Amino acid sequence: MGDSLIKGRGLSPGKASSEVVVCNQLISPLGEISREGFVTTGPCENTSITGKILAFKGGRGSTVGSYTFLELKSKNIAPTGLINESAEQMVVTGAIISEIPMVDSVPLDIFSKGDKISIDGSSGEVSIFGVQEKKVATVYLVHGGKLLLLKRSEDATSFPGLYSGVSGYVENRETPKLTGERELLEECGIREASLRLIGGEIYVRSNDILYEITPMLMETKTREVKLNFENSGYTWIPLEKIKDYKTPPKFVETFESLVSQAHL
Repeated sequence: MGDSLIKGRGLSPGKASSEVVVCNQLISPLGEISREGFVTTGPCENTSITGKILAFKGGRGSTVGSYTFLELKSKNIAPTGLINESAEQMVVTGAIISEIPMVDSVPLDIFSKGDKISIDGSSGEVSIFGVQEKKVATVYLVHGGKLLLLKRSEDATSFPGLYSGVSGYVENRETPKLTGERELLEECGIREASLRLIGGEIYVRSNDILYEITPMLMETKTREVKLNFENSGYTWIPLEKIKDYKTPPKFVETFESLVSQAHL
């Protein structure tokens, strides 16, 4: 099984490979990381970060916190790498002066407990060993102020029984837009739809697969849908009713972002 590759932002040069410790919290290095290399507060309280890649939301607190990492490095108990969702300068400074590779702009929910990962603090690349990455295009199709939801079959390999958009794997040499148009025809029998907006890529983890999803908002003039075998049903819903349905992770917030940007 291939390894996934995520592109974040490189902040402190160097490379590291280790188990990742994920702390879904802001951390103040001064006071919330002990001089023995343990997180002292929050969901990761009493967790050792020595020799691990520490992934957390971002930093907070005193600028003196930069030196916490330098002290840990001098005692050979520092983390081997740092990942933030959104970096704060104090943590970046601590990583640089301690020569600890660091990246940010990486969502924490792509990691699972026990994952072994590698990071490149120059390029911003993050790999999760043993996790396969699949590129997907998802179409949010609208018509007359309503959104098309497809009900996934109960035996679907991913997110069975949930309501979703029109999705498919991006094939070789295919753009996400072409994938979306192909899937509309294959899954729904819809040949004509106009592109309103393509959103930024999002990542969704499901067991040992990491989906890199390109979401797009399309509009059609037809309500007629001819389902193939991939889905068990469909419904057109008012845009504001999307939260009433069970959908895959990040589906609702992605749709709301597209609608806001397209001013629907």
